[in-house]
Amino acid sequence: MNKLTYIDDRQLDQFILKKILSRFGSSFEVKCTDTGNEVLNLLSKNRFDRNELPDIILLDIYMNGFDSWDFLDKVQRLNPSLAKPLKVYILSASQYPEDVERARQYPCVKAFILKPITVGVLQKLMRQRELPLRKLSANETQN
Repeated sequence: MNKLTYIDDRQLDQFILKKILSRFGSSFEVKCTDTGNEVLNLLSKNRFDRNELPDIILLDIYMNGFDSWDFLDKVQRLNPSLAKPLKVYILSASQYPEDVERARQYPCVKAFILKPITVGVLQKLMRQRELPLRKLSANETQN
């Protein structure tokens, strides 16, 4: 089974993501957390077991009390030792070009998705799992 981990400090956003995925019959097992530390521990603990590692990590870039860039630095250092490479998709309401440029520094970051995430963007993500690193907006739902 495919695994998706969503890191966001807003419980409402976590609820919406789970609701969208369950409503449209996603085959992904979804785990939500409001901190990346839990995810880093999971990655370290299960680095040799590809079945326990997430296939996709959705990461809200701006959270209270959590530095997402620091999380990405740690993931980048861990990535070579993992049983499978990580695919991280940044979610943000931010329109700052500097954030997209900074995200390009991380090979594990596959796309920069603008919030709110929509059914169409999620379906595209599930189908392709690898999108070019650029801003994806809510109206970008076609193949």
